[in-house]
Amino acid sequence: MRLRSCSHLLRGLVFLTLTIQTKQKKLVPSLEHSLTGPVVRMEGADALLTCVVRSLNNFTIMWKKTEKDKAGPKILTANGDRVTSDQRFDVLHEEGGDVYVLLIQNTTMKDAGLYICEVNSDPPIRSFHELSFLSSSLQPPESTLTAPSKPETNSSEPISSSPDSLSVWGYSTPRPIQHDYTDCCLSKNVSTTCLGFCNLKSILDGDTGSDPVECETDFPGIASCMADGRDHMPCCTEAGIPDVCTDLCRGEYTVQTDNIKTHFSCAAYTAPTLACIAAGIDLLPGPPQDLSVSAENETSIRVSWSLPSTDPQLTKQFVLNVTYIQFLSPIFSVNVDSRMARKFYPPFSKIHRLSPNTTSFVLTELETFSLYEVYMWTEGVNQGKSLPTYKTKVVTHIEGDKAADSPTFSPQIPDVKQCCRNKNVSHESCVDMFCDPHSMTEVTVTDMMICAPWDTEIFSCLADGRDHTPCCSARQLPPLCQELCSGNVTDINFKYFRCISYMHDLSSCLLEGYGVLPSSPVNFRFSNLDTSFGILHWEPPATLGETVQDYIVSYQMMDETQGEKINLKHAQSPFILENLSSSTTYEVYVSAVNEHGAGEESSRIVFRTASRKVEDLKEVSHPYNESQCCINAGVKSECQPLCSYNAKMSDIEELGGLCGEDMSKVMRCLVGGRDHLPCCERRGVPQSCQPLCQAVHQKSTGAEFTKCLPFLGQVFTCLEEGTINLPPPVRGLRAVEVSDGKVVLSWRSDDTDSTFNTTHFEIYYKKLDDNSTGGTVFSSDNMINSTLPRATIENLETGKFYRFFVVARNDDGTSLPSSLVRLNVSKDAWDGKSARGTSSPPHLLEVEAHSATWLQFTWNPPAITHPEDVLKYKLFFRQTSGNSTEFVSVESDVTTVKVQNLTPNTQYILYTTAIIYNNDSDYTLTRSTQESEPSETLVAWTDPAFPAFVEVRIIKSSESNKFSNFAPTIHPINMVTEGSSMTVLCIAMGTPLPTVTLYINGHPVRSDVSRHMVTVVHNVTRDMGDVSCYADNGYGTPMQASRKITISRPPTVKAPAETNAITGDDLVIKCKVDAFPAPTIAVFRDKELKQSIHSGDRISLSATGTFDDPAGFILELRIKDATPEDGGKYYCHANNTLGEDVAFVGVNVSGLPPAVYDRTACCKQQNVSSDCLDICSFSIDFDTMLRKPYCLPEFHKLMKCASDGSDHRHCCHSKGVPNDCINWCRGQPVEKTEICALSQSREIIGCFHEGSKNLPSPPRNIVVRLTSKSSAMVFWEPPTKNPETVELYRVFWRPLGSKETMKNDTVETKLSLNNLVGGTTYELVVKAGNSNGTSHLTEPLRFATADEVIIETSMRRSSGATEVVGIIIAVVIVCAILGLVLLVLKKKNFLLPPKNPNSPTVSFENPFYNTREAQLSSPEVGQDSGVEISSSGSWQGEMETRNPSPLQDSESDRNPSLFSGIKFGRSGQGFQRFT
Repeated sequence: MRLRSCSHLLRGLVFLTLTIQTKQKKLVPSLEHSLTGPVVRMEGADALLTCVVRSLNNFTIMWKKTEKDKAGPKILTANGDRVTSDQRFDVLHEEGGDVYVLLIQNTTMKDAGLYICEVNSDPPIRSFHELSFLSSSLQPPESTLTAPSKPETNSSEPISSSPDSLSVWGYSTPRPIQHDYTDCCLSKNVSTTCLGFCNLKSILDGDTGSDPVECETDFPGIASCMADGRDHMPCCTEAGIPDVCTDLCRGEYTVQTDNIKTHFSCAAYTAPTLACIAAGIDLLPGPPQDLSVSAENETSIRVSWSLPSTDPQLTKQFVLNVTYIQFLSPIFSVNVDSRMARKFYPPFSKIHRLSPNTTSFVLTELETFSLYEVYMWTEGVNQGKSLPTYKTKVVTHIEGDKAADSPTFSPQIPDVKQCCRNKNVSHESCVDMFCDPHSMTEVTVTDMMICAPWDTEIFSCLADGRDHTPCCSARQLPPLCQELCSGNVTDINFKYFRCISYMHDLSSCLLEGYGVLPSSPVNFRFSNLDTSFGILHWEPPATLGETVQDYIVSYQMMDETQGEKINLKHAQSPFILENLSSSTTYEVYVSAVNEHGAGEESSRIVFRTASRKVEDLKEVSHPYNESQCCINAGVKSECQPLCSYNAKMSDIEELGGLCGEDMSKVMRCLVGGRDHLPCCERRGVPQSCQPLCQAVHQKSTGAEFTKCLPFLGQVFTCLEEGTINLPPPVRGLRAVEVSDGKVVLSWRSDDTDSTFNTTHFEIYYKKLDDNSTGGTVFSSDNMINSTLPRATIENLETGKFYRFFVVARNDDGTSLPSSLVRLNVSKDAWDGKSARGTSSPPHLLEVEAHSATWLQFTWNPPAITHPEDVLKYKLFFRQTSGNSTEFVSVESDVTTVKVQNLTPNTQYILYTTAIIYNNDSDYTLTRSTQESEPSETLVAWTDPAFPAFVEVRIIKSSESNKFSNFAPTIHPINMVTEGSSMTVLCIAMGTPLPTVTLYINGHPVRSDVSRHMVTVVHNVTRDMGDVSCYADNGYGTPMQASRKITISRPPTVKAPAETNAITGDDLVIKCKVDAFPAPTIAVFRDKELKQSIHSGDRISLSATGTFDDPAGFILELRIKDATPEDGGKYYCHANNTLGEDVAFVGVNVSGLPPAVYDRTACCKQQNVSSDCLDICSFSIDFDTMLRKPYCLPEFHKLMKCASDGSDHRHCCHSKGVPNDCINWCRGQPVEKTEICALSQSREIIGCFHEGSKNLPSPPRNIVVRLTSKSSAMVFWEPPTKNPETVELYRVFWRPLGSKETMKNDTVETKLSLNNLVGGTTYELVVKAGNSNGTSHLTEPLRFATADEVIIETSMRRSSGATEVVGIIIAVVIVCAILGLVLLVLKKKNFLLPPKNPNSPTVSFENPFYNTREAQLSSPEVGQDSGVEISSSGSWQGEMETRNPSPLQDSESDRNPSLFSGIKFGRSGQGFQRFT
């Protein structure tokens, strides 16, 4: 009973603990952005290790350090606090940031090691950081090398290491960190920015000034200079540096490419490598310099060199290596097969040791006309040596031939310098530079400018009385430069500067003309042409051959791209032309060189190298096909690029995630069933990654493809070499006979043709006990050998289980076992059938994830299996407490399985096996199947079931809110901008895992089974204010958490387009603003937003927010006792951090309501019928007209009276009155009376009411008076209606019947008409206007000029003679007075000159069609009258012909049909089309 109570109590405690842990669970932390590369620092310098943690939440981040001989790592820091007592440690961290930097000050060598950045999550997550140091003393390992003895000194004080010296290998030397090889780097063209790596001290101090990645291409030259020709390999080997990392010790550097074999990690060996190099600089001798080899005759060659540049006391002797390669054919038409020649007479080498002061050596007793290779090195007195020199090839002479004799004399050139001095060339540098054919090749533009005064003398002396033009022409010098070759130069100017680049050719032509250069070599020929080399032969030149010192061989690839020409100096016949490409065409020639330069070129030989033979191609083929293995093993096609020893690093990075499940298959095939472990150990592969070298790919132990990425270069190199040298695994292992104490095994070898030189097979076996597991499959108790694929094992214990496996061996190593045979060694237990081998069982079975209703398991694949086997797996499981003892199985193609539909809080027992599909063609015709032994057994619990609930937090919220855990997490908080994206995080808890649904504004957006559902919502709109997360797992009550957010957006301002007020009342303007964050709101009087309105005595400004919308605001402007001056334009402006907006408000403040105008008198004058006169009594009463449809035909008369003499077209246009009805706006008839009356009359009458206050009627009482025979004055009176609003008058006149009209504007009530034609009748009209529009035109006034007399000046026709005579007398009386007045007015500019129709007009010219924006922003000023115009109205084109011409007005494009209708009218003659 007590046990049962304890059981319930324990289960309840577990339940409570799990509940608390579940509630405390936060976002999963991540360390994937931490900087985990190896860190190398100088001892004593500060070290920084960087850890980047995402979503730390309430977890603790700790820095730890692993220590040898300690149970666990030592804790150094926790969060930002130091835990260790060592004051040198500290944490650099900014509050709220993700970066935690461990700072170690005043470091020592003891600080080196592995540091761990750990987050105490469940399970913990860690990142590993390796720190190593370079000792300031750079002590190399102990060695047997000894330094040369030093001369004795008179000082009795012992020699000790000072700050400037270092005791290395028992010899006091200068500090190794002083090794500066910058000069060498410059000679190898190392980039200037990378010269910091050419000083060892700069590298150790971290003061190179450049990123190593940027200098990758320069590192081969830097490494060569760093080694300085010394062989540091013995020291590096003693230091334990693996072969793959010793390239610097040899002065070499492997440039990293995309090939994976070039990627390997040697950071751990940096310190010993630099220590060996630094010490070897002072202890090792340098190599011989300037090695040259030449054939003396058919059996001897001469080798010459210079002494090393190092201390001669370091040199013990020189070692010369001479290697015979092959014999050659003396018959030029016959080539020797190199492959067959080497088989017939194999190459061999011979070593010659020479004294330290020797600089040349003659090798004798060599083979006639044969190819040799020569190189040498220096051996030191301290048992060290230099690196070998470059290898050079030489060919002995054909029998009877010998080397050319040394030059017997040197031809003399004319004394050009003395000639120049004799011709008074006084500038000595000009004599040295120009008056020497050898030096003139180095002249510059500056030299040519300085020496220009003596140009005639200089080039005359150079020519030496000869014309060298033919040679210069043959060398394709420009014609201008050929003048220099003739010697006849009169003046050097800037045009000759281009000849600087041809000075070398000019020098050659001068020397050739002097007759001091040799002619071309003769009998130039080729022999022994091979795939990569050929032998050149020639004889000395016929002319001046005795002066030849050596020869230059020039060759060039003759393909489509014309390769670069290569010149090989110091050549002698016979000469080997090597490093050629097979099956390639070349062109080659040779030229002789003497003291004065290169002579004439020989004839050119075009040749093609031989093709590689089939046997040669076979030699380079790989004996193992790893790609075919991957296909047989079932690797996905998209992962096939990884199945290559030349895989690309870019493919691994790209396919690593996609091909994760296939990596074990890929590694099995790359390993190829061979044991590469010895090679991997030798190449420095760390122990954690060494299982990959035996095809063991397992995540649990760290031997995984991606985790071992820095070392895959070493691994792949070993795998490629091993599959060439090591024997393949055996196939088809089986027990063919079993008896008491005896087993007979049989297998098949894949090395049937002895490609891998398999010597024998090794059979391993072990007796099994009950505790044997899959992890001990490689262990064995006994081993026997067999040279045949069959073995008999005897003396076994009857009735006991044994395990057998077989490996193949050759001189280079062994294969891996490919299968296991497990059986009971008993005759009774054997069924008489062959017991076939299977793979080893899967191992390291573990729970990867768990929940209440499912468990996810993972395991490692079998350690022993054939590379080409196709593996599948079975997972067996059952409840431990149930009545059933049968296991349920689940199959999988990968090493992980998720078992669903389990019972919560239940214990399960399980194990897994491997199913092997192999194709053993020797035994079956179909693919056979075997099942491995079971793995270890695992017991696992499902989680208890908990109801679903939502746990959420507000990220970066600064306000305390006890309910903050019950709202969806949205990032970014309060800054979700309209049109952007927002991330919504729903955090749900519960076991089993709940189904989480995201709702936005009540609509489901996404649903997922998850604890943390992250949803990115794109193109956010401002109405997305309600966000909810709903969670349900089927246990308990579902839970929903909601949050209301406000979408951030720029302001949107809305305001009435027009507001009216009456004088004395309050003027109220309200602007509505939608914005978030809260905007700044203001009201301005100008469009430029410079004149803001502020609260005052009469003005009050108030801004309030709306109750239910945090983004809604209202701005109210209230002006008390409004006056007409308060009218005009207002601008409501709002702005926040996301933008701004402005809205225009037009305000009208009128004195009284619009007056009622009685138009009855006008209607009677227009002969409106009596039944329709009552329509005119109340302005124009449309309601009355609608009751009298018979008055519709007289509607044009009513509209004429309603217009009241003004032109309202501007207002009508702004209200959208169409062209067909626009004439009513100026009181003229329209064609579509009914349509216009029904659809547009109210808009037109509205314009009439507006214009009654601000538009003038036509001018009155127009009078014309003669001032001369070609000029007259026009007078008129202001309009009756609104005379005070007139800003401008416009006058039109033209000869009667003419289509050409003249016009002019004036601000006065008079105008002078000039340039009239005597004896001509004119007609004239006038109209008044302002910025709001114009009046009608007056009735046409006709007047005529007859010499000095006006014939008629009346607005009505008159035929009475009396009137004419009276007019004539009146004109005669006032003529003189008017002339004087006109003269005075003209001088005072009161008279405006007339304009022709095409002349520019004032700004009032086109006010009718200007846009509203133009009115508000850019008012125009009349050019003639000075009147400021800012509205619309147009007289443009009113006096033009009836047939329209192309529009000239720039605004006409905005509405040409409307403009045409107004401009030209619909009907009528004369001035009717103007009105």
